[in-house]
Amino acid sequence: MYRKYIKAIINSYSEIIFLEGYFPGGILFLSTLINPNVGLAGLVCVLSSYVFALAIGMHKEFLKSGFYTYNPLLVGLSIGYLFKLNLLTTFFTITAGILAFVTTLALFNIFSYYLRLPVLSVPFVLVSSIAYLASSKYANLFVNSLYPHSFLKFMENKVPLWFAGLTKSLGAIFFSPHIISGLFFLLVLLFTSRILLFLAILGYLEGTFIVGIMKGSFYQAFYDINAFNFALIAMAIGGVFLIPSPKSYFTAMTAIAVSPFLLESAKTFWSIYGLPVFTLPFNIITLSFVYVLGLVGYPYLTKIYQGTPEKTLDYYLSHLFRFKGTERTLTLPFSGKWTIWQGINGKWTHKGPWRYAIDFVITDEKKQTYKGHGNSLEDYYCFKKPILSPTRGRVIKVTNNVPDNPPGVTDKERIWGNMVIIYDDRGFYVVIAHFLQDSIKVKEGEWVERGQMLGLCGNSGYSPQPHIHIHVQLTPKLPAPTVPFSFVQYFTQNHTKPVYRANCLPKEGEQVIPLYTDKALDIK
Repeated sequence: MYRKYIKAIINSYSEIIFLEGYFPGGILFLSTLINPNVGLAGLVCVLSSYVFALAIGMHKEFLKSGFYTYNPLLVGLSIGYLFKLNLLTTFFTITAGILAFVTTLALFNIFSYYLRLPVLSVPFVLVSSIAYLASSKYANLFVNSLYPHSFLKFMENKVPLWFAGLTKSLGAIFFSPHIISGLFFLLVLLFTSRILLFLAILGYLEGTFIVGIMKGSFYQAFYDINAFNFALIAMAIGGVFLIPSPKSYFTAMTAIAVSPFLLESAKTFWSIYGLPVFTLPFNIITLSFVYVLGLVGYPYLTKIYQGTPEKTLDYYLSHLFRFKGTERTLTLPFSGKWTIWQGINGKWTHKGPWRYAIDFVITDEKKQTYKGHGNSLEDYYCFKKPILSPTRGRVIKVTNNVPDNPPGVTDKERIWGNMVIIYDDRGFYVVIAHFLQDSIKVKEGEWVERGQMLGLCGNSGYSPQPHIHIHVQLTPKLPAPTVPFSFVQYFTQNHTKPVYRANCLPKEGEQVIPLYTDKALDIK
């Protein structure tokens, strides 16, 4: 019965360094007990936040991973490092733990909903700063609870300076800035994730090298235990929030290159109030880089973290080879058999930032898009055919009054013609263009479902013949760079039998037939 509670508490320790499980959590828990005040204060904080979560009715399933309780743990460790544990500091720790849990839950929902970002250890920085500032006004805490930190220094002169700095900095993540604690940290990474081990060491060395060059003293650089921020940035960007690869390592190294300036400025500012910087540089740099990479549609952002970078990379490669599509999935915006007229990186207009786009037409047995001479719009097979919504979402833009061009003529001023832009709640915008004038049936602000009729195929805008243009972008304004997308549930047909595609992108010249769920088959 108590096993699941123990696992939830142990996972709080491993979550701090992006891992999970009994082994890493257990080793890290033991490392905090090197200083009993630190270890016990952290445990008290986790237990108080866990009990409070259960008391307010939070489901146990949400607590077992340790995701909501690692920030309270860090707050408890920070208090235990400053004050020795007694009745007064225990009360102070319990209340700080509850505040950290409430802050974590609130910020998690704000960050994930509005920014699509992880909360990281932002709640810890906020609550620990509040606790440190408040404690300066509590005379009883300072008189009765402060204690010196002078133990476990016997190994510092027996190892190289950089190694002593590395291990002490890594130990400082758990408020145990000692070589032995850092060795525990390295041991955990060695047996659970060699990628994180490589990134932690590389990040620390790069950051301290820059600081040493700028200050003219490598002793000062290695002596600063706040350098653990460099290791955390490298681990987070290089192996957790980006798919591990040379590109992610380069991005992580770039992030570390700019972080020493933030670290030094934060130390200068925070020292005015007598505060350490905690993990503030790590949070600011990591969140900023992840947010910007998301804005530009960086294709190698981690969608589902699997517990270690190695497992995430394995999952990504397996998924990549099995399914050729993307996470931005659409249904084909029509019914019946259509042909890809211009595909990705097409030979006419799908170039550069606008390369991720597809144009559809209807062709006959001779691969002609029209009957007769094609002098009239009515000669084209797809003219006035229904265009269906390829996704479910909110209509944010409609243009419906652009005249249709005669065949062979294009409108170079209103290139999109009549069009609809739909915002998909998954975080992107779908643009469907070249509708027939005055044929669009939906209005701005309306909600549409997949397969709902939007309007009729026309020849408005920069369009020499009737066709449907579709692309995906990350911002609501036109023009904007396009991003990869794919279609689900359709058949492709060339000269062979139809082939089912679950999540793929058809090639230029292929014929496609969408598949729609028949609601009549639902079992009631």
